[in-house]
Amino acid sequence: MPKKNATQENAVKTAAELEMTLADGLSIARTVRVYALPYYTRDGADTEYLISNPNPTAVGVQLVVIGKECKVAKKLEFTLKPNCTRSVRLRAIVPEHAAFCGVIVKESQLVIHLLYARADDIAIVGGELAGQDNLFIWRNERSRTYGFGYRTEPLGNDKMSGAVFVSNPHSVNLTGQIIFFGQRCEAVAKKRISIKPGCTQEFPFPPKDFGYGLISVSAQAVINVLHFADSAKGLTAAELVGESNLVTAPTEPPTQPRTKVLFDDTHDCRPGVTGDWTQYEAAIVAAGNTVAHHTAATVTLTALQRHDVFVVTIPRVRYSAAEKQAIVDYVNGGGGLLVVQDFGNAPWSVPTREILNLFGASDDNNMMEDPTNPFTPGQFAHVVFDAGRNFLPHPIVSGLKSFHVNAASTLSGGSGWATVVETDDDSNPARRPAVLARAFGSGRVVAFGDSNTWANHLIADLENRRFGVRCIEWLLFKI
Repeated sequence: MPKKNATQENAVKTAAELEMTLADGLSIARTVRVYALPYYTRDGADTEYLISNPNPTAVGVQLVVIGKECKVAKKLEFTLKPNCTRSVRLRAIVPEHAAFCGVIVKESQLVIHLLYARADDIAIVGGELAGQDNLFIWRNERSRTYGFGYRTEPLGNDKMSGAVFVSNPHSVNLTGQIIFFGQRCEAVAKKRISIKPGCTQEFPFPPKDFGYGLISVSAQAVINVLHFADSAKGLTAAELVGESNLVTAPTEPPTQPRTKVLFDDTHDCRPGVTGDWTQYEAAIVAAGNTVAHHTAATVTLTALQRHDVFVVTIPRVRYSAAEKQAIVDYVNGGGGLLVVQDFGNAPWSVPTREILNLFGASDDNNMMEDPTNPFTPGQFAHVVFDAGRNFLPHPIVSGLKSFHVNAASTLSGGSGWATVVETDDDSNPARRPAVLARAFGSGRVVAFGDSNTWANHLIADLENRRFGVRCIEWLLFKI
């Protein structure tokens, strides 16, 4: 059978791959940018969008306003010439409401400033600048935890209140929970989140207190934090919570001990193909855990949920859409996932990369080198990482001195990822992640760029063995 060319491959892509359906059936192509932004027009207040075009050519803009019935209330389409700004007042479109809008532009960036005004005021009372944080992300990534601060205990003779408004721009229900912590360093309120497509839910702050809140939701949300004061006769401050406010720690770590580790022996993963990870398995068992091997034809959520950590090591066979969904749901529900990549442009590169992509990460499709710190003299790809040059503050490397790789790829992580280990200044590439970690929903993920470190012939070198065990222990919530 002749191989399809790129044009033919694109022609058979499904609509789901080319478009995304948002609230109220809005179908958005991947070639556009969508800024998901809140508005507040209650009690006579108003929200103004200043939408500006910094591009050298004119751009077409569409503004979609979600109204009181969780449906599109109005669509505005206009063209912005270079360096021009369009003002849109939301109260004139949807008064006495709090919801969100989508600002859509094709293949261009916008400068969007949100300004808030109280009823009868002649001056603005708050503003926030939209940006990359507020772009709707085209990923399969699911759970996120956002953090924000609040105050309802007045600083003087006043009365204060506030609320966080959470909007769902998706075509499916948004679920999760919100926890408020007060000035006594303990949880003072906890509420479940269940928001229908296009709808907005209000969560008032605890009264006469100050502290912070954590919002864990099943997907990206539009989150607006508003404060009110009697002295201001209403709205006094507004803040848009975005991706830079992601919190990496899950809100409720597990209370029961976790010990069960599952290695994938299917999809031509290394443990099943070469059988040279037996000493690593023994080290995990010696640390008080159990190790099992997945050998069934497919990976299912039911199979994964019998274990606490799932290990995916350079698969050469791609996982199906259903298997990927099972892996995401497993981690989202509290499971740990260790994804091990290797040097790029190899049979395992794409299948492993697709698993990383599910959680907002990727490899750099390369082979790192360090001419001054090789484990084997003259072999620059045998890179040694040590606490002085390469480790960043993280429980995985706490107390470790050094380990080494043997032909590894550097990694890239988006919002929510923390760099645990990175290359040094004279490496190629310099200062790039070699180990990444993140919280994801109620679970955790670790990504590492080399499968040789824990192979039988290298695991005894330096602290390779201990490093591997600590990766598993962090995923088990033991450290």
